[in-house]
Amino acid sequence: MLKEIYIKSCLLVLCAIVLFTSSCNKSLDAPSVEVSPEQTHWRSISDTKAALIGMYGLLRAAMVDNNAHWMYGELRSGDFNSYRRQDLSAVKESELNKSYPVLENLSNWRRFYAVINATSLFIEKAPQVLEYDTRYTKYNLELDVAQAKAIRAFTYFYLVRIWGDVPLITSSFDNGSFPEFERTDYRNVLAFAERDLIDAVELLPFRYGVAPQEYYGEFSSNWQKILFNKISGYAILSHMAAWQGKYLDVASYTQFILDNYTQSNIAYLQNASPSGTGEAGLAGYYGIFTNNFNFGQIINFSSAYEFGEASTSGHIEELTLAAPFINKAYPDIYVSKDSINSMFSERNDRRFGVDTLSGLYRESYFKNYNNEIPVFSKINIIRDGVSDGDYAVFGSNLVFTRLEELTLLRAEALTVLGQDLRAIELLNVIKAMRGTASYQVSQLTTKPLLEEIFAERRRELIGEGWRFYDLIRLNRIKAIDPKVTQLINQGGIHWPISREVLRNNKKIVQNSYWN
Repeated sequence: MLKEIYIKSCLLVLCAIVLFTSSCNKSLDAPSVEVSPEQTHWRSISDTKAALIGMYGLLRAAMVDNNAHWMYGELRSGDFNSYRRQDLSAVKESELNKSYPVLENLSNWRRFYAVINATSLFIEKAPQVLEYDTRYTKYNLELDVAQAKAIRAFTYFYLVRIWGDVPLITSSFDNGSFPEFERTDYRNVLAFAERDLIDAVELLPFRYGVAPQEYYGEFSSNWQKILFNKISGYAILSHMAAWQGKYLDVASYTQFILDNYTQSNIAYLQNASPSGTGEAGLAGYYGIFTNNFNFGQIINFSSAYEFGEASTSGHIEELTLAAPFINKAYPDIYVSKDSINSMFSERNDRRFGVDTLSGLYRESYFKNYNNEIPVFSKINIIRDGVSDGDYAVFGSNLVFTRLEELTLLRAEALTVLGQDLRAIELLNVIKAMRGTASYQVSQLTTKPLLEEIFAERRRELIGEGWRFYDLIRLNRIKAIDPKVTQLINQGGIHWPISREVLRNNKKIVQNSYWN
């Protein structure tokens, strides 16, 4: 059963992290150690099953450690402010070389190389299971290796966005004996990742375990929020291309997604209300951030209560929630009223606006707007009956990308390519679902289309880890914000490399901006 797979794979992830942190002190100070002895592992289909889910577990753990995903992409230079935490204020202001433990931990890339090592090991070792277990078929192997390549490619993309040039490692290393690696030009890293992904998407299915054929004993409904599929692969390719300014490729990849997403049981989120009515929505019981969501997802990292994945940390709620949701006076981070008003200027916006009948604020995204510190409540998944601020258990999924995000990314690409009319159509798809006024062709001369697309991304995707990266892409296309433009020109968009990494691998050179 899938729950048993999760338990075994979570144990593997835990052991990998413990062994990795205790034994990998030299050289790159990054790649993971495979925990299962070679004499007993890679012999049966249960081994590949556990290792496969373990790779996803390692990736999620790397992304949420110290709330990294939101620190990197949401807090830095974004709309959230810190309430009384100086370390979080340092992230907000891009003062990343200050001496705070959280900054040192966030500057260390070793947990991401744990993922890369696990994927490389899987690619190398899984084929031998064919020799030992007749239940493991060539078809199983092809799907599994394709996912390992996709996870490795995604991880390298994630690394490049954070640190720029990073070591490119294409094979596994065991027992802590790692040679020292230099940093590789980020373009070569992404070129390798792109080749891996192009290989993978040819084999990745739209859905796993489509009846009557099971995948690891489960049908598609049990896999659709867990595994990377063909649409996931094209989504990663889209963002890798956008990060490099290759908008022709973005247009091509996103066209495939919009033509084929229904084959993966993916839907647009029509409902922005936290109440939920059973239709696909953003917030609430049926919202995209819970496993009650009835549709598949493009790139999603589950935290389901039923699998014991909910926790007190590694969720944005740990930073953003306060009373009346949990027993905590003020959130660690919040969005000021000025920023809220700047983002949501239309009264009819279903995400945050004024209900014309009651005159009250719609609270899909924010609660207690009339208080001094509004609470960001868009992502708000708390275990029933647990409300103490020190022990609140959160169960929100980390949604890396969804259909609305990729629709706006395609609109961005088409605008850069001069296809304004097609871009406007896509922008208005999102605006119509959120109850806001359509963008008109007549506004092209008074309200720049590119900026309006990014403004819509700001509204739609707040809290999902995109804001800082959106600012970088926007200002690479059109220098609007002098501070962001300066960071881009001076290499300050990348994080410093932790002191621990520099101590343990003399071939690693610090990003020049932080010298």
